[in-house]
Amino acid sequence: MSKSIVEKVQTVLGVKADGVWGPKSQETLNAEIEKTKDSNPKLAKIQALIGAEEDGRWGQKSQKALNAALKGTSAPGGQGGNGPFQAKASSFADPKDVEDFKKCKATGKTDGQCFAVGDNGVGAWGANTAQTVAPMVAVHKDDAVARWGSFNAAAHRQVRVTVGAKSVLAVVADKLGKANRIDLNPAAARRLSLTPPFLVPCEWEWVV
Repeated sequence: MSKSIVEKVQTVLGVKADGVWGPKSQETLNAEIEKTKDSNPKLAKIQALIGAEEDGRWGQKSQKALNAALKGTSAPGGQGGNGPFQAKASSFADPKDVEDFKKCKATGKTDGQCFAVGDNGVGAWGANTAQTVAPMVAVHKDDAVARWGSFNAAAHRQVRVTVGAKSVLAVVADKLGKANRIDLNPAAARRLSLTPPFLVPCEWEWVV
């Protein structure tokens, strides 16, 4: 019996090739993405398997192709479903947010203390969230665990956020601490015509 695409991807990553995409598989992929500077041969092999451009750099197109290959293969136990979910959309990593974080750090306080008043503009997996080009979001750990089994397993997943008549597709790049919220970076906010700071009703869902 031939191996599934998921099993082949797991083999490239060096994890158990059981055909079920769980937290361990996603965390191993995350590690490869995070250590990539120019090009990563392992990522190129995975891109070849999933039909993405074989450049060894992981972007939204590669993640979308992987998501398509992963349909129905996520680890059991996720109870959250794909949504849509009703929540409040708030802003993060906007210029004032970053400036408030820097001012806080200048007083000698810890990162944890300063995250209560601002943001450093660096996502949980090292992405530059403080920009207006690539839409990104921060999700609550419970939402990630409910759907994917762990917070790390939600890394780089795509979500759709809708505010009023406008929607934006964005990738999960960070974690927030307030339940029933989803944070939007400047790029995502711009696509929805929102000016930080804001706290508005929204609907969001996992795009798989």
